[in-house]
Amino acid sequence: TFVRPLPLAVAILDRQMNYLAVSDRWITDYKIKTVNIIGQNHYEVFPETPRRWRENHQDCLMGKIDSLSQSEDFFVRESGLVDWLQWQLNSWRNLDGQIGGLLIFSEVITDRKLLQQKIQSTEGQMRAIFSGMPEFVFTVEPNSDSILILPTKFFELYDDTTIDSIICQTQNLLFDGPESRASQALIRRVLRQQRAIEFEYSLLLEDTLIWFSVSIFPVSESTVIWIAKDVTNRKEIEQNTLYAEKELAQITLQSIGDGVITTDADGRVQYLNPVAEQITGWSLSESTGKPLKEIFQLISGKTKKPIVNPIARVSRNHKVCKLAAKNSLLNRQGIYYEVEGLASPIMNRQSKLIGTAIVFRDVTAARKMARKLSWQATHDPLTELYNRRKFEDYTAEAIADAHHHDSCHALCYLDLDRFKIVNDTCGHAAGDKLLQQVTTLLRKRIRHADIFARLGGDEFGILFHHCPIEVARDCANELRKLIEDFRFIWQEKVFRIGVSIGLVEIKSTTEDLASLLTAVDAACYEAKQQGGNYVHLCHEQDLSVARQKGERQWVEKINRALEENSFRLYVQKIVSIESAYPIDLADTVSSGTIHHHEILLRLQDEAGNIIAPGAFLPAAERYGLMPAIDRWVISTFLAGYEAYCQSCTPPTSAFYTINLSGASINNQEFGNFLRQQFDLYQVPPQTICFEITETVAITNLENANILIGQLKDLGCSIALDDFGSGMSSLTYLKNLPIDYLKIDGSFVTNIANDRVDYATVECFNHISQIMNIKTIAEFVENQTILQNLQQIGIDYAQGYGIERPKPLIWSTE
Repeated sequence: TFVRPLPLAVAILDRQMNYLAVSDRWITDYKIKTVNIIGQNHYEVFPETPRRWRENHQDCLMGKIDSLSQSEDFFVRESGLVDWLQWQLNSWRNLDGQIGGLLIFSEVITDRKLLQQKIQSTEGQMRAIFSGMPEFVFTVEPNSDSILILPTKFFELYDDTTIDSIICQTQNLLFDGPESRASQALIRRVLRQQRAIEFEYSLLLEDTLIWFSVSIFPVSESTVIWIAKDVTNRKEIEQNTLYAEKELAQITLQSIGDGVITTDADGRVQYLNPVAEQITGWSLSESTGKPLKEIFQLISGKTKKPIVNPIARVSRNHKVCKLAAKNSLLNRQGIYYEVEGLASPIMNRQSKLIGTAIVFRDVTAARKMARKLSWQATHDPLTELYNRRKFEDYTAEAIADAHHHDSCHALCYLDLDRFKIVNDTCGHAAGDKLLQQVTTLLRKRIRHADIFARLGGDEFGILFHHCPIEVARDCANELRKLIEDFRFIWQEKVFRIGVSIGLVEIKSTTEDLASLLTAVDAACYEAKQQGGNYVHLCHEQDLSVARQKGERQWVEKINRALEENSFRLYVQKIVSIESAYPIDLADTVSSGTIHHHEILLRLQDEAGNIIAPGAFLPAAERYGLMPAIDRWVISTFLAGYEAYCQSCTPPTSAFYTINLSGASINNQEFGNFLRQQFDLYQVPPQTICFEITETVAITNLENANILIGQLKDLGCSIALDDFGSGMSSLTYLKNLPIDYLKIDGSFVTNIANDRVDYATVECFNHISQIMNIKTIAEFVENQTILQNLQQIGIDYAQGYGIERPKPLIWSTE
């Protein structure tokens, strides 16, 4: 009976082991080169036949056994190759019943055996690798049992009870538990995609949570390997780090001055910091889970109607969105806040939107101050009318309109008559009150379409829009009559004033702003020359006459004053705010105090009256006489100062400031003149400071820098006067190497009552300290102003509250 079915390698041999018959596979399987081996001896064909096999052959031929089978065995060829066989040995008998020979069935299994050995070797290697790993491994087929490999190291990490619990819970996760369906779905996905996946899961062992990081790898079309590694320590570190970061974030968010609101992906509030609670009026507990649009209500600053919340754009575009500048926030109590800020998306590691964050701040006060500063840049603070700069801008626009559309407008200047009497006899407070009442009086009679401005001092301007000159003249006369009938009452004193009005037409032939201003100024001057309380309409034919007349009068007076030394030098103290007490020029220097003074100019007329510089300096500037005046002041002062220095023992510690005009700054020879004067008069240059107004410096920046450099070379100091009046000061300050900054008096006068003025002076002082520049405050009229300046840290003070200007008298007594 054959154990193995055909086809196999089959050979029939006689008792001498000679071949009687062989199958084709016997020839091919054993790679026998001679095809016809009938009659050949089996041992000659296979001399390498093992001894054990030969003994088996003899036992079968001798009848000791009828048959013999071998599932696996091998023999070594002469070439050294090893062949593995499965064979069966049977004896056959002749007709006489005697054993006639052997029948051999065989199958070569060398290739299969080598494959098995390779697999066993690989498994051994894998087991060796796994034995040193801290992971445990499942080989899994969907809906079937698994093979679990527990490395040796696994037993070092856990006790037997823990291991049993881990195995049990993991098997439930894979096969039997409520979560097994999800696990099987993961395994099927890995098999379908033939791509590994990774995730983490946790097991609760008594009171301890153990975290595992799992990798599922495909190893065939139906089998995966589930490798789980204990990452509990890492998770604890991450959670501790996350907790610390969360705590730090919470503390930071609660400490910053901005409001912060976070939402989930659906726009529902998750967090408000204290600032956001204060601004919105909602607490964190009340707002959590509510839609953002209910907590953070943005409205239009103009219409006060709700607008689209920025979170919608953030959710749609996944980009940072800036809150519109003109919008406001309506809080829970109905209070409006002006806010600015950003709305930003919150993304996870997979770049998926998981929420939004809005960071905002209350800028109500800042915007209010910005609007106030903007208003102050274009308005007169006393009367709240437009200032000269804004008025001239509107006038330039009217000229352009006349050129382009052939339209007609009218410009008039108003100069109050007898205003100086009120101001001098009753003081500046009375003068200010008068200007305010006149403003209120005129404003009632001026159309809303017209531009009304205070140009400075007691001068006003009106721009009549789209108004024929005849109508404008009637309006001007009506205003003149209104002021003529007005009575100003101050401390039981009654004053009558008037107004001189110059009027000029704006039409398509008007040249430019400069010529127009010259014309209306000349017209106003002509009205004043007519005795005041008069309206003079400027015509082209009388403009040149009026200009020439004015020029002759001022040129003659100023030139005569230069020739006859009719100018007078006055002096006013500048005191250190630290000392804040009057410092007399005759004080000895033993105290160590350096006396600061400003040199001022007056004009003495033929009757002996002292004329303030406001009366003649504008004309001197207009007609080019300032360089001559500046040179007279410098020469006269240095000559007297030289004599004073020579008579002082010990040497003087005084310090003087002298004003320079724009015309002198632009004169290329002026620097040489100063150098000659210091060579001529032996005075210490370090005790001299030259003042340049901010407007002049900015207008002539290049020339100003050149002259400042020349003065520095001589050893003199530089002061920038009227700082802040130009509203562009900060841009140019860093380009001017100055030593002193004189803050414009318009910011100082009302510093005790106006927060904006206080903040402005404080800002100027802070910047000056950074640049190592000393600050001087003008118009210090009382102790209250002085105390505010001392709080800010201003270095020096000057004004009527310190000392009124007085004639400069050189004396050592």
